[in-house]
Amino acid sequence: MQLLSSEDLLLQERYGAIVRSISGDTRIQMRDWNFYCADEFIGQLAPHLNPIHFFESWSHHRGMLDGLGLRIAYSDPVLHRSIQPADLMGSLVFEVLEQIRVESICPASMIGTKQNIQQHFVAWLNEFMAKGGTEGSINLLLLAIFGGTWSRLNNAALPQLMQDTIEIPRAELYQATGILLDKLKRNRFDQTKFVKPALEMAQFVSNLVAKEYQDVPSIRIKRRNASKNQFQIPWEFSDKQRHPIAGNSPFLTGIAQQSEIYERALSKYRIFDTAFDAEIKPLETIRIAQLTAFREEIDEKIDSWSIPWSRFIKTYTTLFSAPIKNGLESSEEGLLNRKLLSRVVASSSSLAIYQKEYVQPKPNSTVTFLIDCSGSMKENRLTMAAWIDVMVKILDKANIPCEVLGYTTASWQGGKCIKGWHAAGKPKNPGRLNEQAHWIFKDYKTSWRNSKLSIAGMLKPDIYKESLDGEALLWAAKRSLSYKPQSNASNIASDEVSHNIILLSDGCPMDRATQQANEDEDYLMDHLKLALKWTEKQPTLRVWGCGIGQEMRGFFMRQLSWSESETPVKLIASWAKELQKQL
Repeated sequence: MQLLSSEDLLLQERYGAIVRSISGDTRIQMRDWNFYCADEFIGQLAPHLNPIHFFESWSHHRGMLDGLGLRIAYSDPVLHRSIQPADLMGSLVFEVLEQIRVESICPASMIGTKQNIQQHFVAWLNEFMAKGGTEGSINLLLLAIFGGTWSRLNNAALPQLMQDTIEIPRAELYQATGILLDKLKRNRFDQTKFVKPALEMAQFVSNLVAKEYQDVPSIRIKRRNASKNQFQIPWEFSDKQRHPIAGNSPFLTGIAQQSEIYERALSKYRIFDTAFDAEIKPLETIRIAQLTAFREEIDEKIDSWSIPWSRFIKTYTTLFSAPIKNGLESSEEGLLNRKLLSRVVASSSSLAIYQKEYVQPKPNSTVTFLIDCSGSMKENRLTMAAWIDVMVKILDKANIPCEVLGYTTASWQGGKCIKGWHAAGKPKNPGRLNEQAHWIFKDYKTSWRNSKLSIAGMLKPDIYKESLDGEALLWAAKRSLSYKPQSNASNIASDEVSHNIILLSDGCPMDRATQQANEDEDYLMDHLKLALKWTEKQPTLRVWGCGIGQEMRGFFMRQLSWSESETPVKLIASWAKELQKQL
């Protein structure tokens, strides 16, 4: 499980800013170590720009970022993908050649950028050699093609050892590739002309690789040679090289901009049976004695954290409140208060004869904590319950309306729903096939003090089963949007309230019965993505993803950190900074 610390979020913010500055595209963001252009995941990257290299010691991060910025600025992705070869090897070569092209036309004024991208590309080739790039004919072929093309288009020499390694294969290939290299260099400033020789080069390499096995009749020998000569580059063809959960995308095409479109898509979500769905309150279903014991565990945990309550209450009051003028008060400077002029004559001491406006912060937001109560979260339930309790207490003392919700299923693997499905003859694609269980640990109207026992219900181990994230997010969103503070409430800044939902989860939606009964294995994940897109279109609603796991983190436009290595005090402070930046 990969956690996301506050330092990770800050670093990704900086990396996104670098790419935006190079590309000129203000929509570029880095989330969960992947790049996005607005909502669209930027996949299909040349291998030396693969985000996995951010975690490898040999890579030069600035070179990767500058290379991506140049690619966004100088390459037409629609043209590139429309011509890209359909085979694995051809698509790889075509992709690398296009990246070499955009890096070779880096403006002369960007001296540092040029140095960064060249340094990183050479480092990538060196790593390629170190991991077996000179073992096997395919690896050596790719090294010669990539190194030779880069050297020609950039008018730069490769390291001597690399030149010596590729000298023989490059000489053998020159008769076939020499003219193509000249065309690539001559047309590098015009992508429409560059793609033709690039496509010929890609097809040439593909044909050589295919010919490698033509004269080998034995299947066993073919497999052994294929394993031996397999190129050491992580690469998937364009239609497959996507974020692990980036498929089925009515929003990735860029055509969906209105919430109505997502509402129509969401309406197609099927549920086999809602008869067993339930909203549950701990005080109504868990024994008070057990809740009391759970509460003692939480209090003991919180006591060990030494929370500076006053400081954090002040911080979060400012964060979710608006300054409201609340009258005048006496002061030693400001506007002269004529009513107090007589005091100047009556007293020789310094008097506060002035007045200034008194400003008081008043809440203008609500906060909902939506907690994944799936089985994998069970082992962290004490830490999570204590953390939520601390945050609720801080918000309660700051007069910020908040609620705590949890989502899971009432049974494992379908429960009563799957029995009904069997009795109905197992119709195809039944949709969601489990009993939904939504827990209300605290609602807006109940104070923290009166919710302490209810929040302790998060420690009950048998509530943690499977997860239906999309439905839970929509449920929390509709509860939040329907909350209307009383217009005469003195502790609310205005009737126009901003609603914030913080979803804490350690993975993707998972319900085995639903997954096995439907042809679409990503049925629940696709619904969550649509639910996220719908929430983003609501003008007064903001959704934050707190990634205790990494599978779904990248699809949240707003993120909060979570790291077991950080103390709770540091994490609360980090959340305040992250919330402030993204509000």
